Amino acid sequence: MKIKIPFFQQLLSSFGPGLITAALVLGPGTITVCSNAGALTGYTMLWVIAVSSLFMISMTRVAAKMGCVSPVSLLTNIENNYGRIVAILVGFSVCFSCSGFQTGNTIGLGISLSELFGGSLPLWTVIFLIVTLVFIWTSNNFYSLLEKTMIFLVMIMIVAFVGNLFFIDIDGGSLLTGLIPSIPSPSDKALWIAVASTSFSVAGAAGQAYMVQGKKWKAEDLKKGLRDATFGILILSALGAIIIITSAAIMHPKGLTIKNAVDMALQLEPFLGSFGKWLFLIGLFATSFSSYVSNAALGGMFLCEALHLGKSINDRWVKVFASGILVLGTVIAIIFGSNPIQLIVFAQSMTIFGAPIVAVAILFLSNNKKVVGEYRNSHILNIVLAIATAWAIFISVNQLITLIQN
Repeated sequence: MKIKIPFFQQLLSSFGPGLITAALVLGPGTITVCSNAGALTGYTMLWVIAVSSLFMISMTRVAAKMGCVSPVSLLTNIENNYGRIVAILVGFSVCFSCSGFQTGNTIGLGISLSELFGGSLPLWTVIFLIVTLVFIWTSNNFYSLLEKTMIFLVMIMIVAFVGNLFFIDIDGGSLLTGLIPSIPSPSDKALWIAVASTSFSVAGAAGQAYMVQGKKWKAEDLKKGLRDATFGILILSALGAIIIITSAAIMHPKGLTIKNAVDMALQLEPFLGSFGKWLFLIGLFATSFSSYVSNAALGGMFLCEALHLGKSINDRWVKVFASGILVLGTVIAIIFGSNPIQLIVFAQSMTIFGAPIVAVAILFLSNNKKVVGEYRNSHILNIVLAIATAWAIFISVNQLITLIQN
């Protein structure tokens, strides 16, 4: 007799790769950019989160599907079907995006720890770099340890920001208006690009294929993999929207701007009073650390496989490249970290440049019968993925124009 497992129990059992992807994208950059968006523009950029959520869920689900049904990795499939040069371009594009996120992650760790315990940003970034390198190189099952750590840290963020919603005065009319797409003003263009870039991480979506294979899920686990991907990205998008709503309700009416981590911590005062500062800094540390480790691991995986040196986050050479990304992020944070908030926003915007080629590769592979067999995309899903790819190209072009103009 087959025992029916309750849906909630099935959901909990499937948690893993999707939450790691959420932790990968929900770093200090997301908190900083969304806090700035709410403080400066109110609710007007909520539509960007909503659109990005649809695109991110679609891309992540497709990547999870390929990870479950294909016996080889994403980059191997790209090389087998479209050539080694394309595989190398995709590998380095993902690594570039992860390196951009890594700068923000490193700064987020530094400013949260310096505010919590004192000391300078460079000191804490170096200390944590050493601790993380030990963490990576002494773990016999890096994925298992990473998964448990990410789930715990994401739960901290849910408690901190969701709880705050019950203690703030939200303008319902403005919130609904903010869900309607609108053209940003020239002065808000850079911030709009940053919100779009941080909430739609094609590199993070592509990494889902590797996370699923690290979990050893197969075609029979496909439903679980798709469910996991969907809930992970929904959590990510919901938290991004909550941060914008909170900042719009508390900071925007007072004309407050974000200059440092303590300014962002004002968002939690309605919920916890003066203790909100400390909980926010702990939450900032949580998202910084979760994204700090997983970003480096993802970039290491793609770069390593592009060079035919390995493909699992437990492989030695992946750990070597992940360590290199961690070191690079620390060096950049120390050298250019005199204005950490602005550097985080800038680094988030730069990550979009690696997105278009990865999005195109995912779109083509997920319709390739040799790769996915009977699991090719539906017509509706292909339309969504095509629009998502065009969206990534549009953001990249706008970021390039912004850089040239400035």
